[in-house]
Amino acid sequence: MNMNKRPARLLAALLCLCLCLACTVLGACSDVSGLVSGVATGVFPVEVNGVTISSKPQKVAVLSPNLADVVLALGCETQLAAGSGDCTQDALRDLQKIDAMDAQAVAGAGPDLVLLDPSSAGAEQALKDAGLTVVNIAPAVDREDFERLYAQVSSALNGGEAGYDQGIAAAQDVFLTLDNITRLVPSDRITTGCYLYDLDGSGVTGDMFATTIMTYSGVTNAFKSLSGGSYSFDDLKVSDPDVIFCRPGLKAEIEDDSRFEDFQAVKDGKVVELDPTLMERQGRTVVSAAYEITAAAFPELLEESSMKVTDPTEKIDSDVSSALVSSALEEDDTTYETLQERDQGEEVLKMQSRLDELGYLDMAYDGYYGEHTVQCVKDFQRANGLPETGVADSDTQKRLYSNLAKGKDGASPSPDASPDPDASPSPESSESPEPSDGDE
Repeated sequence: MNMNKRPARLLAALLCLCLCLACTVLGACSDVSGLVSGVATGVFPVEVNGVTISSKPQKVAVLSPNLADVVLALGCETQLAAGSGDCTQDALRDLQKIDAMDAQAVAGAGPDLVLLDPSSAGAEQALKDAGLTVVNIAPAVDREDFERLYAQVSSALNGGEAGYDQGIAAAQDVFLTLDNITRLVPSDRITTGCYLYDLDGSGVTGDMFATTIMTYSGVTNAFKSLSGGSYSFDDLKVSDPDVIFCRPGLKAEIEDDSRFEDFQAVKDGKVVELDPTLMERQGRTVVSAAYEITAAAFPELLEESSMKVTDPTEKIDSDVSSALVSSALEEDDTTYETLQERDQGEEVLKMQSRLDELGYLDMAYDGYYGEHTVQCVKDFQRANGLPETGVADSDTQKRLYSNLAKGKDGASPSPDASPDPDASPSPESSESPEPSDGDE
């Protein structure tokens, strides 16, 4: 079964949840302060890997698809002016492409900063000789090193302390999503797997970051004791993994090769093709890779007894979504007083302001909790999986003010969804009761 045929919208939904959570969770930073130096808060100059960047770069050339993926995860793609031809992410489709090994072509793009990794190190000196500022940033090898990678890229693009902190937070948010995926996989058994680039001895070994992705997806890498990206057929035969992941086109070779006929993964039909970019890129692609690995290794997570579910993969998305929402809401320790019909005052006004922001309130408001507000609260509760009471209890308000609140008709919440203390009523007519009615 080729897991790459799963609907792209499901992966997009999971990534969206990750990004929403990034706005709400800012955990404690790991101690990697020696990896990126810089004393100014969000200002330049900053030193990254021994290279001093004097001012915020406006035209960056990225010569590594992995670093391009990290730039995208940090939301800094507007600073990119050019990229190497292997930066094939959809978001970079229109980015000018250049040959990473052609120093003249790179210089011709006019970059004020060039980002590359060891795979393009052969071009580094030529680029420096051309007068360009070049920073060589290695890919991550594990969770702690993942924070180092993000801190270095973010500092190079956004400056010292503030940029550094932004990178750490973004890295931690990716792993928060992986942590939630881990909670979904069975813990009562060990599932082994491997990723093969070819049948000549190239695969994912224990010193590669893809092993970390596999671990958080509930799969133990059969080659975790190996290094250098090399394995032998004996290594594969002895480990006899439960699932074999491989590059597209290799599945047929494995299933037609008599040497594999007694492998458990072949017998169980668990030879799964995954694009190599899922195993190599370390931006948002990490979450997509974990999703695909989990779905292939644990198909029971995709089962749904209800005939109403037309796409069985919705179950795993729903479970991950629930885990992410619960985690985010636990971060909000605010005590909210229950609000209900006929209440009036500042707290009602703040709530109405938020309902308006999310697209539920379609008329003027002034801090009075009338029938129209009751209906808007019910609409919000229905869209967000809460009991439709029309009463804004603590759970309703926590969800309302969180960045995971679902807007009406796809309206997006603001990055900071805390109650607005400056909310003010519209000067137009509102739902306040007329004195003669005593109600609306």
